[in-house]
Amino acid sequence: MDEQTKLNRWLEAEFDGRDDEADALFGPVLKGVVRPAVAPAAFTARTLEAVGTAAARDARRARAIRRFGIPLASAAALVLAYLCSGLMMSAFSTIVVKALDLVIGSVVYVATTMRGGGDAWSVAGNLGRATAALLTSPSVTTTILTLQGMAVIALFALQRLLRSDRESWGNR
Repeated sequence: MDEQTKLNRWLEAEFDGRDDEADALFGPVLKGVVRPAVAPAAFTARTLEAVGTAAARDARRARAIRRFGIPLASAAALVLAYLCSGLMMSAFSTIVVKALDLVIGSVVYVATTMRGGGDAWSVAGNLGRATAALLTSPSVTTTILTLQGMAVIALFALQRLLRSDRESWGNR
């Protein structure tokens, strides 16, 4: 059966509302109209060569990151921790002293206020003011920002390491 006959049978079935028959006839019509295009051998060879070159380059980069990047990042983290340790210890001791001062002050205030007839809301308000004073201390703020910065750097480094590890797994 030629292509024109297949097309006419399909169109008749489609216009007459015989959907199942039209669906069955459409496959041969489509096969006759659409011819699969074959990629030239030279194009295929160039594409596969480019893919192989890119995979080799990615594998070399992943090995270089593991060989040099991890030790350098570790050394930088150690140097940063060493240089920031004085600031962090100072801020930590300030936090401990302020927290102890807050606890002692709260206990004394609660004891003296309850004797004088103060209510729970005044105690809660004073605790809130003391907590705000602790958090607005410049050394505490600096320590919190430093720790957040270190966390962001660690997260970025971990993301980079996982990405290079995923790339190297694909080359095995």
